[in-house]
Amino acid sequence: MSGYALAGDARRIARVDVSADAGRSWCQAALGTELSPWLWRRWRATLDLPPGPADVIARAWDSAAGVQPEDEAQLWNPKGYMNTAWARVHLAAVG
Repeated sequence: MSGYALAGDARRIARVDVSADAGRSWCQAALGTELSPWLWRRWRATLDLPPGPADVIARAWDSAAGVQPEDEAQLWNPKGYMNTAWARVHLAAVG
């Protein structure tokens, strides 16, 4: 799986973690080349999933040791600005 992350405020993406079991365990994704702290940074992780449903989660850490919050409720505001909670995808792996 792959994605992209952005830290903001001149911080850099330091790492991205991916979980294939709804957050019980995590693996570190490989980061793509950083072109600028102001640009999205690509990441990629290979997951070995058994056939069946899976809840995959990604969270990013920045160079100031800040991590995305687990839940949107921690960031709630009337217009949804800066809603950057963990990315979650429910999928079904086929074998």
